[in-house]
Amino acid sequence: MTGYIRSFLAASLMIFCVGGDKDAQDPFPGQEKVIKEDFNGDGSIDTLTSLSGGGSGFGGDSVSLKDGRTGRIFSYSTWGSYGQFLRLIAFDNELTKPENKGFKEALEQALFSGIPQRSIEDSLAWLVDAYSLSPQGPDGPGVALFSQTIRFLPRWTEGETVLPGSFYCVTSAEALFRRFPAYQEDNPPYDPEHRQGWLVYYGANHQNLEPACASDAVRVFKSAHGVIVSEGGRSCWVFVNDEALTDGPAKLRWPSVKKVLIAEGLVFIQHAGEEEHLFIADYRRGVVGRLEAGLFPGAGGGFEVRDGRLTVQHGTKSQAVSFETIKAALK
Repeated sequence: MTGYIRSFLAASLMIFCVGGDKDAQDPFPGQEKVIKEDFNGDGSIDTLTSLSGGGSGFGGDSVSLKDGRTGRIFSYSTWGSYGQFLRLIAFDNELTKPENKGFKEALEQALFSGIPQRSIEDSLAWLVDAYSLSPQGPDGPGVALFSQTIRFLPRWTEGETVLPGSFYCVTSAEALFRRFPAYQEDNPPYDPEHRQGWLVYYGANHQNLEPACASDAVRVFKSAHGVIVSEGGRSCWVFVNDEALTDGPAKLRWPSVKKVLIAEGLVFIQHAGEEEHLFIADYRRGVVGRLEAGLFPGAGGGFEVRDGRLTVQHGTKSQAVSFETIKAALK
């Protein structure tokens, strides 16, 4: 692939994916780029077509590659909301064949130029768990105090946490494909002909890492969209925002994690999205609950933790819930 098309695609993807909405401007409105090249080395000229676009809340790239010998067309898109950390793109099984390696590499360069391929790290693993394991969505009935429960496998890593950059990987996780709620219409469905996919993580939007609070030997850090617990020289992600999962903000350039407190193995996270919520994480058991709206009033509300209780304030009113009650509800 030529240096020109690499530069063009890298610029467009940084504008629409890694860097968020970038003032919601589309620098190449409807501009199509076409590259004719023998990508798989079979002696036939193939055609790669790319189109970048975006608006105030969505953007991405659509890429298609036509096999010059057979006429088959492979088409995929990174189009999605600026509030979503993830894109999950099922691809054709044909791309896994050795003779189509050049096609797959050309498509990856076009779709993810400037974004490296890496193995899944812990913050992305948290999101994969949350989408794959959670039986209840944001509007589900919940249990007891909570309108939503999110489950994850606590992963403890030696040393201090380093924030991820943006990257992609290949996955065949069936539970993720079946439960991930944000498929794009212009990508193939997950079916017997599309058993693997690209999982793209725009992790650079975590932005920064700073101390949030501490309790005895446990320290808690927060990024713009995540919360990490550090204890005994090890670190563990306990919460990551994503628009479709946690009712997060419409754009990742708007931080979602506000106030964070810890007490008796529970982490309390005030989260700003479409509305404000209070999430509570039992990080040893690997479960997070979103407090019912009737208990946490959203904007204008506050909370404190002391003497074995969570106290939620709204104006002159307050309501207290014991930690024992919270832990019993987080099943």
